Amino acid sequence: MDYVKKTFFGRRKGKGMSKAKEDLLSTRMKDFEIILPTKGKIDFFKLFDFTPKKVIFEIGYGDGEHIVNMALKNPDIAFIGTEVFMNGNASILRKIIDNNIKNIRIFPDDVNLLFPFIPSGVFDTIFVLYPDPWPKNRNEERRMINKNNVKLFADFLKSDGNLFVASDHPVYIPWVLFVMQNQDSFTWTALKSSDFTNPPKDWETTRYEQKAIAENRKPIYLNFVKK
Repeated sequence: MDYVKKTFFGRRKGKGMSKAKEDLLSTRMKDFEIILPTKGKIDFFKLFDFTPKKVIFEIGYGDGEHIVNMALKNPDIAFIGTEVFMNGNASILRKIIDNNIKNIRIFPDDVNLLFPFIPSGVFDTIFVLYPDPWPKNRNEERRMINKNNVKLFADFLKSDGNLFVASDHPVYIPWVLFVMQNQDSFTWTALKSSDFTNPPKDWETTRYEQKAIAENRKPIYLNFVKK
């Protein structure tokens, strides 16, 4: 597998983070954080006090609305999430603690650091929701959906596992379709336009998605199944 080194660009901590959020991160992150091993792969099943029926991975959970609501509705499923921005990590910690959630573990850093420690065939679904589009052509390699990462995702997923991508960006959606049409590990599941213009059944929305809809930006929902 081809792994890349840390590739995050920009500020991780937003301006004006409150003292309460900083204290939350310093005191409670250790209870839910995934620590990278010194060698070998992570056994995601051992991170929990129960035997998960499935393991679902969300890359870039923002403030955590999607992953938290899924976890609340599916207590027998394990959810692994990553987010590089500390404000988002503080927000999801607050939600996890307030709702006494037992089935979420988080990696609060650049997901590229986690990739080398993920075993093959462990995830049932990978969500990439509203990622940074990096719309300029010179920044294509920074997009989460790229040729190299798609190969990694195919390895991380079980047979018939799903890679689900949502975006409202007019550059990003064609880019995702271009990348996915030029690989041989996934099949796009859409049979008609409503399959990608409407959210799937039991969809959990996010604050960003609601803002996009309010501003007349149309989300597109793309599901790819591993062959």
